[in-house]
Amino acid sequence: MMLKAFLPKSEQRYAAAGTVIGALFPAICIVYDRLNSDAAGVAGMSTATAAAAVLVPLICGALFFQGARARSRLVRELELRRKTEEDLSCVVHTDQLTGIPNRVALERDLRERLSAGKLSAGRTALLMLDLDRFKFVNDSMGHDAGDELLVALGQRLAQAMSGVGTVYRLGGDEFVILVAGTPSDGKVDDICLTIKSIFADSFQLSAGQFWTGGSIGVAYLEPEDASISAVLKRADLALYKAKDIAGNSHVVYETEMAEEATRQGEIEYDLSRALAAGEFFLEYQPIVGIESRVVRSFEALIRWRHPEKGIIPPDHFIGAAEKTGLILPIGNWVLRTACLEAVRWPAPTGVAVNVAGDQFKDRAFVPYVRACLAEAGLAPGRLTIEVTESIFYVDADIISASLSELRAHGVRIALDDFGIGFSSINNLRRFPLDQLKVDRSFTKSMLGNQRDAEIVDIILQLGNTFQVSTTIEGIETEGQMEFVRALGASEAQGFLISRPVSAEGAIAILQREPEKLVLRSIS
Repeated sequence: MMLKAFLPKSEQRYAAAGTVIGALFPAICIVYDRLNSDAAGVAGMSTATAAAAVLVPLICGALFFQGARARSRLVRELELRRKTEEDLSCVVHTDQLTGIPNRVALERDLRERLSAGKLSAGRTALLMLDLDRFKFVNDSMGHDAGDELLVALGQRLAQAMSGVGTVYRLGGDEFVILVAGTPSDGKVDDICLTIKSIFADSFQLSAGQFWTGGSIGVAYLEPEDASISAVLKRADLALYKAKDIAGNSHVVYETEMAEEATRQGEIEYDLSRALAAGEFFLEYQPIVGIESRVVRSFEALIRWRHPEKGIIPPDHFIGAAEKTGLILPIGNWVLRTACLEAVRWPAPTGVAVNVAGDQFKDRAFVPYVRACLAEAGLAPGRLTIEVTESIFYVDADIISASLSELRAHGVRIALDDFGIGFSSINNLRRFPLDQLKVDRSFTKSMLGNQRDAEIVDIILQLGNTFQVSTTIEGIETEGQMEFVRALGASEAQGFLISRPVSAEGAIAILQREPEKLVLRSIS
């Protein structure tokens, strides 16, 4: 310790040690000379010994000093390299926006757990979280607000999962929680409830307060997992199911989900060639005035004649078409075909065409509608564009401008499946509409369920308030028809009137005398 006090640098201590060691050799030489001098009777030190006594300690000290300096330089370089590697590892494994571990860190940790023997004691749970309405934040409040939301969510998750598991940001608005230990199913449910509870309070962003929710897909690591992507894929399939459930929800992966995903993948692949192969066709279901029972229009319904699977209804492939972007060419085909066939019907009989929200994102859509009407020679007032409440979550300005432009051209706008989505009175005020269509789920239960009957009555009153006509879907019995007639509904559609028919069948219906249009039940 005293040596360090006098010689604080390691190079100095090494030089001192070298000098001491170097002095040993001259000392030996001096002793040797002394012995020889005594034996020869000659006193004194030889010139060589005197030179060695001076030079050797200095040379050894200098050599030790240089060696110590080189060693210190090497130690500093190794320490700098170690710190650089640590910093680089931190950058590589940390999400730069939120400061929590990223996908690379997740893959590293999963790889460790998937190594031999790691999963023998039980299952490790992986939770994949996806934000609701994140795109809406970016589109309406700006990407800075979206970044603020992700940072705030990362902080809430890290705090809520402290001691429970590790939180990672997978990318975009997706987060993953790798639960520590081998939790039971009940424990995983409790963890999901904890995660969902963090959305109870709003997020305070620079642009204002924002409420959102999240969906969670749960998967367990299995000993037979050969890759990291396997467990992530299972969690993603469960997440996809959870997002189909309204509100904050979580779903645990089941093997049936993979089978369904395979079927969906096959449909997506087949869709890419079905349009060019001419496998789609339209059927038409009549919509009649409730008082007159005269056909006012037909709703165009797409069908897919698959060469191997037969006739596929739209609810089995429209979702896949929207997911792949094929809804745009398919939707355009439906619109054009419906206009070309409707012009064959006697005026003023119209045609209603369902349009997906993604079609409105195409700036060429409104001009395409006008082009289809012009090509067919169909009066704009005979075309009704049916949209669902999901369009309210597309860019509101685009939707409002597009609907207004279509109405200015004379096209009618109907809000389909009303009552089952998230519409508000404000949306009815904000967007230009001509018609409300009450979802068939209310029609089916309204005669036996007082609440649903009152909901139908409220919707009809809303129609009167906003001066739009109302159509009741799913009418199957005369009792239902009479009930909605008494409530003041304008039009009806359902199997009581007719099942969907071909274009030729639609012409045949229209050729009947109105009084001979027999309303028949499906029984």
